Amino acid sequence: MTALPENRHQLPHALRRWLFGGLTLIVISGLYFHHLQNASAPLPGGKIALIKTLWLGTVLASWYLLPLLMLFDRRLEKLRSLVALLLLNMLIRAMVELGMMYLWHNWHPYYGIGHDLFSVMLCLVLATKVRRCIPIISTYFIVMAILFAVETGFAWYMLRHVSTAVGTAYYVPDSPVHLPVLVITAVAVTMTWAYLSYFIRAWLYPQQGLSSSARENPQSR
Repeated sequence: MTALPENRHQLPHALRRWLFGGLTLIVISGLYFHHLQNASAPLPGGKIALIKTLWLGTVLASWYLLPLLMLFDRRLEKLRSLVALLLLNMLIRAMVELGMMYLWHNWHPYYGIGHDLFSVMLCLVLATKVRRCIPIISTYFIVMAILFAVETGFAWYMLRHVSTAVGTAYYVPDSPVHLPVLVITAVAVTMTWAYLSYFIRAWLYPQQGLSSSARENPQSR
C-alpha cells in the first residue's frame, strides 16, 4: 500500500481532534435520535432497533464526517475536488431526504435506493480516478461503494418486510421477526468499523514506524 505524501509539517494533528469531536457528536445525537424515534409518540418512519441506529451513525461517519475532514487535509490537495463530489452528493441527499421525511412526509425508500445505486457508481468512478495516486483513498471509495450497496439491500428488505401503523416505514424495529437482518446489520457495523479503524490509522497516523526507520538508515530512502 502506498502511503500518503509524507510531510511532517503537514501532518493533520488538528484533524485528529476534529475527528474525535465529530464522532462524539454522532454518538450523542444518535442516542437522542434513538430515544425520540422509539418514544410513545415516535417521529415519522416507525421505531428503530439499536443496531440500526448504530448502522446509521456508521454511515454518517463514513459518508459525511470523513469526507468533510479530508477536504481540510493539505496532503490531499489534488484530490479535494473528488472528495468534494462525494460530500456534495451526500449533502444534497440529506437536504432532500430530511425535508421529505420530516416536513412534507412524502419520502419513499425507493428514492433512497435510487440514490444509493447512483452513489455506488459514483464511488467506483472516483476510486478509478485516484487508484494510482493514493491507493488508500481509492480503497476508501471502493468500501464506500460497498456500503451503499449494503444500504440498498437493507432498504429493499425494509420495503418488503416492514410496515408501520401510520405512513411509510423508514427503519427496521427491534423485533424477533427481523432478527436475521439485525444480525447481518451487526456484522456490517463491525466490519465497517474494523476497516475505518485501519483507514483512520493509515490516514492520520501515516507510517510512523517506517518514518523512524528511514531516519535511522538514510540509505533506505
